[in-house]
Amino acid sequence: MASLKVIQGPDKDRLYKLPAAENVIGRQSQTVSLTDGTVSRRHAIVARRNGHWTLEDCGSANATYLNGVRVNKSATLHRGDQIRCGATLLVFAASQADTSSALLDTDDEGNLVDAAIVATLPSNEDSVIIPTPEAGAQAIGNLRILYDLITETGAALNIDQLLNRTLEKIFAVIKADRGYVLLLEDPHKPPPKGKLLIRASRQADGQKTTTTAVSRTIISEVIAKQVGILCSNAMSDKRFASGKSVHDFGIRSAMCVPIKGRENILGVIHVDSSVIDRTYSTEQLRLLTAIGHQTGLALENVRLYEAALQSERLAAVGETVAFLSHHIKNILQALDGGIDVVDKGLSNGDMTKALAAWPIVQRNIDKINQLILNMLAFSKNRQPLLEDININHLINECIQLVSGRADEQSVALMSELEDMPPIPVDSAGLQQALLNLLNNAIDAVESKSGAVTVTSRFKQAGHMVEIKVIDNGSGIEPERLDLIWTPFYSGKGHKGTGLGLAVARKVVQEHGGDLTVQSRKGEGTTFTILLPAAQAGESGDTRGPLG
Repeated sequence: MASLKVIQGPDKDRLYKLPAAENVIGRQSQTVSLTDGTVSRRHAIVARRNGHWTLEDCGSANATYLNGVRVNKSATLHRGDQIRCGATLLVFAASQADTSSALLDTDDEGNLVDAAIVATLPSNEDSVIIPTPEAGAQAIGNLRILYDLITETGAALNIDQLLNRTLEKIFAVIKADRGYVLLLEDPHKPPPKGKLLIRASRQADGQKTTTTAVSRTIISEVIAKQVGILCSNAMSDKRFASGKSVHDFGIRSAMCVPIKGRENILGVIHVDSSVIDRTYSTEQLRLLTAIGHQTGLALENVRLYEAALQSERLAAVGETVAFLSHHIKNILQALDGGIDVVDKGLSNGDMTKALAAWPIVQRNIDKINQLILNMLAFSKNRQPLLEDININHLINECIQLVSGRADEQSVALMSELEDMPPIPVDSAGLQQALLNLLNNAIDAVESKSGAVTVTSRFKQAGHMVEIKVIDNGSGIEPERLDLIWTPFYSGKGHKGTGLGLAVARKVVQEHGGDLTVQSRKGEGTTFTILLPAAQAGESGDTRGPLG
């Protein structure tokens, strides 16, 4: 025997048997009498005709809806169908002999569950634009939702970010208990041969779901036919055979739609909810289907971006390896030549010759060491290990380290350092930055007439420390000023790696400071380092020059 059970409204949990061939739903009905004031006296009729149960509206004031769709003419009923009359929601149940229904077996943690397909919708660009006659305002709202979704997901640069933003947007516009985004491991191998992987999940409370209970059969149907499906397993679940209540098992209304790219199905979006709380409509299915289509396009764009990024990285690695290999080869050739002269001098007992060649060996060992340090500093993002030090002591150490090279080229090294209190810096990192600037300055000036000056002073305004490295070289052309910070760009030809200035600026910026340049052709160059005299969050009021 067929029956109707109220799952929402004033008569919740009441069960009505349908003994007659024609049964009236209404406030004055003899078979399905409801106390809901929004229900008409004769609201709708559930009748058995030609071996099928049907539903008709009786011209009610608040209309009759079957699975969220307004009933304008006689509609065939299936097990699990949801009937809304006013504020009352009922679920139709019938024995297998009483009704023929389009059922799918679902796999919920290994248990077979029947789910009645209520509605299907093809996945295409027009799925949200063409509304039903009574849903024009809803369609306009859906267009706004889609516009917001495109704007938000367009900024996503990786797949996980994209899918989680999509689920957040879905939960903001469609009330659901759970939501999943499943992607095909290989879009060219749909189930059962291909695997579906859960890439994003969400519950109504915003947490990730810990269990997965979705219909594999429905998902296969969605992927195979490229349609969105609205379904319910209410009352047709085989577990209700023992007479358990609908509420105990949590009657669910679910929607599953394809994530469709330009050519292939990429996965599915699945959301479900307890019908006790709400039931989904074909308009919501239309919206979710359009979201699935837009998500597919955005997903393909992200994959194209990631592929292009990976290609650029591989190309950059190739260029870097080729460039550095050439530079290292030059250093090794010079090192090999110096070692050869030292070896011959020692073999012939000529210590003068050996000692004269040793600076060549030492200089090229220093070059290798500096190159390795620059490569490490450039390739890693690191937090500086700050400790309070006297910055002038660090500057003097750097001047001493390059003094030998300056003497070889007859370049004058001078300093003008103001007294100042200790400031928080990463001494190893800042030393490397200063050495790069000093070595560049020495390379830039002429032998015998060249001069390099280092200055330091405390800037009370802003509590900053200013360090300048000034040379009287030939200067930098205006068109090259922006290029000098580019990694592997060098104005020295084969003599430079193009890492020195890039590393120096990176180290300074890691300190929260800045490195700038001023230069005019024929007038020399000044590099200026600005460093905060206090760590972030500290007061700089007590900082100031000593004396």
